[in-house]
Amino acid sequence: MSQVSLVPPDRIGVGVAPGTPDEQAVRHPVPDSNGFIFWLDEPQTWRATSRWLRLAGWCLHVSGAPIASVRARLRKREFIIPLEISRPDVIDYFGRSPENNRCGFSLDVRMPHGRRLLTVEAQIPESPWRVVLATTVQGPLLARPGERRRRRERNRAATIQRYRWWYDRPADWGASTRILYVSGWFIDTMGSPIHGIRARIGRQFFPANINLPREDLVVTQPDLPWAGRSGFAVAIPLPRGTSKLVLQYQGTDSAWRDFDSYRVRRGNYQAEVPPPSQLPFFSPTSKSRFFSWVHIPNKGEIREGSLRLAGWCFASQGPAVETVRARAGRRITPGEFGIVRRDVAFAHNNCAGSLHSGFLIQASIPRGRHQLVLEARDATGRWEPFFETTIHRSMFGHGGPPLGNEAEIYAHWISRYERLTRRDKHAIQQQINAMSRRLRFSILLPVYESDPRWLRRALLSVRQQFYPDWELCVVDDASTKSVGWKIVERYASSDDRIKMLRRETRGGIAATSNDALSLATGEFVALLDHDDTIAPEALYLAAAELERKPALQLIYTDEDKIDEREQRHNPYFKPEWNPDLFLAQNYVSHLTFLRTDLVRKVAGFRSEFDGSQDYDLFLRCTAEIEPNTIVRIPRVLYHWRALPQSTAATTSAKNYAHNAAVRAVQEHLDTQKVEGKVEPREFEIYQRVRYPLPVTHPLVSIIIPSRDQSALLEKCIDSILHKSDYTNFEIIILENNSVEEQTHELYRRLRKDRRIQIIESAGDFNFSRLINLGASNARGSIFLLLNNDVEIMNADCLSELVSQISRPGIGIVGARLWYPNGTLQHGGVILGVGGVSTP
Repeated sequence: MSQVSLVPPDRIGVGVAPGTPDEQAVRHPVPDSNGFIFWLDEPQTWRATSRWLRLAGWCLHVSGAPIASVRARLRKREFIIPLEISRPDVIDYFGRSPENNRCGFSLDVRMPHGRRLLTVEAQIPESPWRVVLATTVQGPLLARPGERRRRRERNRAATIQRYRWWYDRPADWGASTRILYVSGWFIDTMGSPIHGIRARIGRQFFPANINLPREDLVVTQPDLPWAGRSGFAVAIPLPRGTSKLVLQYQGTDSAWRDFDSYRVRRGNYQAEVPPPSQLPFFSPTSKSRFFSWVHIPNKGEIREGSLRLAGWCFASQGPAVETVRARAGRRITPGEFGIVRRDVAFAHNNCAGSLHSGFLIQASIPRGRHQLVLEARDATGRWEPFFETTIHRSMFGHGGPPLGNEAEIYAHWISRYERLTRRDKHAIQQQINAMSRRLRFSILLPVYESDPRWLRRALLSVRQQFYPDWELCVVDDASTKSVGWKIVERYASSDDRIKMLRRETRGGIAATSNDALSLATGEFVALLDHDDTIAPEALYLAAAELERKPALQLIYTDEDKIDEREQRHNPYFKPEWNPDLFLAQNYVSHLTFLRTDLVRKVAGFRSEFDGSQDYDLFLRCTAEIEPNTIVRIPRVLYHWRALPQSTAATTSAKNYAHNAAVRAVQEHLDTQKVEGKVEPREFEIYQRVRYPLPVTHPLVSIIIPSRDQSALLEKCIDSILHKSDYTNFEIIILENNSVEEQTHELYRRLRKDRRIQIIESAGDFNFSRLINLGASNARGSIFLLLNNDVEIMNADCLSELVSQISRPGIGIVGARLWYPNGTLQHGGVILGVGGVSTP
């Protein structure tokens, strides 16, 4: 195809240098060595008197190819702008064409202090950036007074001249309301699309749903291509008091600019609500063409001036991603892109760009609060945002808690999420007063040779409860020292909710707990050790849960440990009710509330299980109740004192407790007529239940989708054939478009084994389709779905999986997957997070 020059024949070689007077409206520069025709109308001088220098002009290419963008570079700073301004003067001279119609640009460049080299570059599709201008510029040492205000006014005037907008709601910006619903339309009169609209209050941003249909504007603005999709809608929860609301738009250069602002005020009532049919428009939806995920450690506070960002990003449509960068304030940090992410490729069916989508950025973060934006660049040189969040770095010192120090990170978490304000406490008291039925809680506290310091803390934590309907049942197990008993007497004399009993002879923890149970008159009992404490809101939260669900039988909470200096550490955030995990460890533990009638029905505590007497009690209680009557309160409400002689400090302090736990679980299985043998596990914390295999071992069909990667597949097959002690299996390999000769040579060898069949399936690699094809050709009653890069580590792997899935009520069983370096890759699936299964 021959190229058509944009320069008229009689004008080739004729040019006018920038700054030379010319009576015509259009200058006629000659093409440079790269074929670019470039002209600047502004500035008139390169010695700037303000912090910002405006570059305005036009640019063409002799080949007729469109020019996507122009960028200016000053040291490490880049300023990029697309060519979107119509230049009729240029069109009249070079002729009318789509490429010439919008060849103008206007770009503001932040000037440096002193003299610096400025380069201006242009780019046509599928070509690198080319320098069209290089010159020395000089910026002022000090900004002129009022410069920021004048620049803001100039930008505001330019926005009003170029853009048009209208609000359908709110009807009254001054009306007090809790949530402000803003909707309308926003149009660029130059016909360019709008990439985003958002509302800002202070440093909090609320993205709008854009590109909503506006049929009315198709009639009134027929010449604008984006008029029919110019609608926007955003819901803004207002903070207390009066605030300044700023509305911003994002143009083709990805920069956010203000276009309007109002004073708004929060009220106690909702002033205006859109019709139900329009409410979905106010939920922002992602219009990004990228699939991405970002991990930010210790999000929200930065230390040492930088933040390590890791994740992945690839384009679901349009040009592929070539690199990524982070932008915080005016700091731009390039990232390392192209890291292999096989997990991402697998999850997205080997979508183009997904395999090499990983990135790593050591982002530089300035002091203060900033918007952290991650951007991706394609082959055209255009940067597009794919992730945005607010980030904060302390103005003084190093900032937030040091990464890796778990104790300090947990202390920061406590201050952020557990601190109760005066308003919170007032609201709690109001809810307690409004309860329809106030249950009484009986707290069982057995004591023996108690340290006075910790006993006082335990008693005080009960007396500081927000919920007042409790009784504390204290029983002393014939302690030889009287100091602890005197402390209990003193507290009991000032609070008649404290009941006390002193045994004549030593009976052990179970007997003492039973004596405390005999004193209880409340509907629920809770267990408290003599050196531990409970949170002030513990009983209130339990009462609130029972107010909502009166049929509950057992309630448990999260817990942590507390040392001699009252420093909390090692939080245990527990799962919801999990009977299999409960057989492996007493994860319910503290703080637990049990219905008193239930505890008495199972005959309370048993001395033969001292050390794990509470575990034994919980096992017998859960056998009597339905799972839907067990609930977890997701709050850390119990603080377990980690002293040298307690099980909180080290499990080896009470080896007998673990032995008692193993016996308690075994008795529970025997009572429930469940075949299984309980074995102690590592660290003397857990126990393992081994379930028997069926008498007749069922056939297991191992289904493996595969494409090339013969070395991985061979290791996978060898581990099954030579490591596993379970022999009744078949292997079905789903071959999908392999092209490597080594792979087909491996298939020829594997076909000699009668236990292996290879089924060929052409087309795109689709894991679900291949698994369904393998299942339709399988003979086994159990399917094992396996990737070709997985190896069996233990001989009893298949036996364990088969024994678990053969239990009544079990339909799916998974295994832990480990990376070669010993880190965990996959530890199970949680059902119900976001409505789907989540690894």
